[in-house]
Amino acid sequence: GLLERYKAELPSFTIHLHPDAWTLNSGSRFRYDNQYVGFLDDVRAHRIPVDFVEIFHESGVRYFEGCLIVDLLDYRPTKPTDPPLEIPEKTREVLHSTSETLWADLCVINSNSGGNLTDLQALEIEARILLATSAPLCLDPNPHLSRIANSVLRVTTPSTPVSLKRKASALDAEKAEAEKARKEKIIGFLAPDSPRASRQ
Repeated sequence: GLLERYKAELPSFTIHLHPDAWTLNSGSRFRYDNQYVGFLDDVRAHRIPVDFVEIFHESGVRYFEGCLIVDLLDYRPTKPTDPPLEIPEKTREVLHSTSETLWADLCVINSNSGGNLTDLQALEIEARILLATSAPLCLDPNPHLSRIANSVLRVTTPSTPVSLKRKASALDAEKAEAEKARKEKIIGFLAPDSPRASRQ
């Protein structure tokens, strides 16, 4: 929905993927085995890179409802022996915030305010960010939809094996019951006149 609402807007930034290196907007070229490869891992996982939050704030990167919209221009050919593509394959991705990026945002806001942010103010800012970025709550649930979701969850969730501790305790209970029955039988043989022996 976010991509549809802002499809006419320019992205937050653009990543150019070349066969031997990648660039951010029109900046420096980085090799795929350098220290910034974690940036691409975060983009692949659709999360905002937490190490770059401060840089994004300083450079005025635009956020869309708490998320970043990224254009990926891939010049890499399908086969390594082929030449790079002249017209890249373009995809648009949304990077979502995480609890780490939320903390980094609060730290940036605190440093910009001179470090005078109180705990109450930090909680209020966090609440506003969560309110702006979280999906609306469904306060009128449909029981049929809940049943369908639970059925799908039951079918798709792999069955967990019985715990070994549970198996061991069940075996111990069986052993204790057998030992109790054996003792009662011995008592019955030793005291045949007892009411318990007559009942047996």
